[in-house]
Order: sequence, then structure tokens, then C-alpha cells
Amino acid sequence: MEHAATASDEHLLHCVALPWYKGVFVGAVGGFLTLFLVAFQPFGVSNHDPNFQIDLPFLVYMLGAGLAVTLALAVSEFVLRPALLPAPRRPQLLGWLAWDYLLAGTVAYLYYNYLGDWHDFSWASYLRFLPDIALVISFPVAAFIFYLRHQAVVARLVHLTSAAPQHTLPEMLHLSADNDREVFTVASGDLLYLESQDNYVTVVYLQQGRRQTRLLRSSLKRLEAMLPAICRRCHRSFVVNLAQVRACHGNQHGLKLHFAGGDETVPVSRAYAGPILAALGNPAVPTTGTGAS
Repeated sequence: MEHAATASDEHLLHCVALPWYKGVFVGAVGGFLTLFLVAFQPFGVSNHDPNFQIDLPFLVYMLGAGLAVTLALAVSEFVLRPALLPAPRRPQLLGWLAWDYLLAGTVAYLYYNYLGDWHDFSWASYLRFLPDIALVISFPVAAFIFYLRHQAVVARLVHLTSAAPQHTLPEMLHLSADNDREVFTVASGDLLYLESQDNYVTVVYLQQGRRQTRLLRSSLKRLEAMLPAICRRCHRSFVVNLAQVRACHGNQHGLKLHFAGGDETVPVSRAYAGPILAALGNPAVPTTGTGAS
């Protein structure tokens, strides 16, 4: 689980240092603030006039507020942060985000008072204004962070899809039922997964490229012990052959594995998500599953 989280964090840290992502962040905050001011006229920008009508001068003033905040954040992200934090980690980025909030609020407050002949310029007014402006710009900031996390997950899944684990497998696998008289033999490269069903286990495999099943009377735990290490428990009801996993989608709370030879998926429970992701992304990492048999 630590390996998967670290990979996502590294991708996120890489993205926030790229000029394109900085530009999106700065533009999103400034653009959203402009639209919010025009649409809702908060902070008394319409002088609380019930008959107020949006006109060209008002649009220009509100655009000026958005541009002022955009320019301030651009200096912060493109000039100050590279100079002061050339290789930031997550705690430092969170601190810098707090600084960006303070900077945006301060610039908006100064612009607001400049337009109003400094009629509301005081520490008390400033401290009341900051939380309000922070709440407004939290919407684009939250959307930007969500987008970055989504990009990190997508990059992680692409990595998993292209980094199929390489293992030496025995040529044939021999799975015996509880009575040891019934033995099912399958080529290791054809085995997809095993699914527990009460007192039986369904063995799902490929035969000439077509999905086939075989039912054995046994516990999943017993058959799991007969399989090589590349076959891992991913759920209390499933053991999968990781060599046959072609892609995985979702996150650690809703991961699904996709196999060769069909569109079906196998779920990965939360308890096994970390070990499965680690095994797929870095086969050298030793992992052990946890959970009920």
C-alpha cells in the first residue's frame, strides 16, 4: 500500500511543478473569482442596491479584480515558489497553498478598497474579508486538486497495465479435490482465477483462448496452497493469477482486475488492495494478503 501511495504522491508532486499545471491553477482561481463576483455581487460590490444592473464599467472592475489575483498568484507560483521551494514535499506544498490563499485574499481586499476609496480599510474588516474570499476560491482549488488526484490514479493504472509482472511458472498446475481422487490439471499460463462458492471452488481458465470453468469440491485456502506465488488472494472469495491480469481500474476502495480472454472483472477487497497493487506495479516487492479465508 505504501508503494502505491508513494507512486501517486510522486506523480502529484511532479505535476504541480509543471508550468502547464501552474497556469491552470492560477487561471482557474482568477477566472472563477471574476465569474463569482459578476454573478453574485458579494462583499457589497453592488453597494447593496436592489435595483442594481450589471453594466460595462462593473464588468471591467470585476475583471480587474480577477486579473489582480491572477497576476499575484502567477508571481507566487512561477517566480517565488521555484526560488524558495525548488523541490517541495507534500507538507511544504500545503503550506504554500495556505500562502496562496492569504495572498489572493489580501490582493482582492486591497483592490476592493482601492475601488471604494479605502472606505472599509481596517484590520477588523481585513480579518473578516479573508475567510469569505478563501471560501470562494476554495471551489476552483478543490476542483484542481481533485483533477490532480485523478491524473495520478490514471497514471498509476497505466503503469500497472504496462508493467505486467514477470515470473517463472511451472508448466502445469495440479489441483486436487478434498478426496484427492479428483485432480484437475491446467497449464499455468491458462489459469485466470479461482472463486470460492460454499464448499466448492470454481476454477476459471482459458482453453484455446476461450473461457472455461471447472468445479472442485475443496476450500479456496486449500487450493491456494497448491498454487505458485504469482497466484495471489485478492478477496476472501478469489485467488487470481497475476500473470493474466491485463489492467486494473478503480482505487483501493473499489479496485477491479481485468483478465486476458474476456471482459469480466474480479473485485479486490480493501484488505488486499495494497499487496495486489504492489505486486502488479513492482513484482520485486514481497507481499502478504490478509483477511478471512
